[in-house]
Amino acid sequence: MYGWKEALSPHLVAERENARVEDGELLGMLKGCLGIESESEKGEVLCVIETAGGVASPGPSGSLQCDLYRPFRFPAILVGDGRLGGISGTISAYESLKLRGYDVVAVVLEDHGLVNEGPLSSYLRRRVPVLVLPPVPTEVSNNLMEWFQEALSTFHSLEEIMQSAFLDRTSRLRNMPRKAHDIFWWPFTQHNLVPEENVTVIDSRCGENFAVHKVNNNVDSITQQFDACASWWTQGPDATLQVVSD
Repeated sequence: MYGWKEALSPHLVAERENARVEDGELLGMLKGCLGIESESEKGEVLCVIETAGGVASPGPSGSLQCDLYRPFRFPAILVGDGRLGGISGTISAYESLKLRGYDVVAVVLEDHGLVNEGPLSSYLRRRVPVLVLPPVPTEVSNNLMEWFQEALSTFHSLEEIMQSAFLDRTSRLRNMPRKAHDIFWWPFTQHNLVPEENVTVIDSRCGENFAVHKVNNNVDSITQQFDACASWWTQGPDATLQVVSD
């Protein structure tokens, strides 16, 4: 996709090397790469997007990464900090993601002997599983195969958590048209005459767009739809309240 010579923050190195990448260009490239990957494989494909730095680290244009990737509303795996001071940093990162509408499916951290997973699990109140990886060998010459073997069960658990969270989310979204018939009242509408496939399911809001859930050929997708009627959801409340509501 994109690369720079110096190992610096993307916004800084992009400025130094005169290789700035705008948000729209980066998101378009990422979307294209994910589409190519899914088309080249048969069956289901699991893609993991690794970001650089912390959740609020700037991207190439200077936009915070937690804002930059928000239009996709990817489920997030938060890599926490098992070191001294890591509890506060991990909780702050978690809240930054939640306030922007991300679904954090798991928190993963490296074991540094401080049992940071205890307070984190207590704070999260079992809403989000906290997984602990064994200490990574400090010597570069060490064979990492032993470490991977020791961490294998944790990675398997993480994979199961990710798949379960995805299936639960898609199941809820697919059931919403039926629930809408039972719960909502649409003025001047004969509810029995509205097919379920004509019900618009709004997953979330981002800026002035709705994230709309659709199912085509039994494949779930989220598409951006501009709020052309300027509803209260995107135009009414204060921007801070909109973020909290997502």
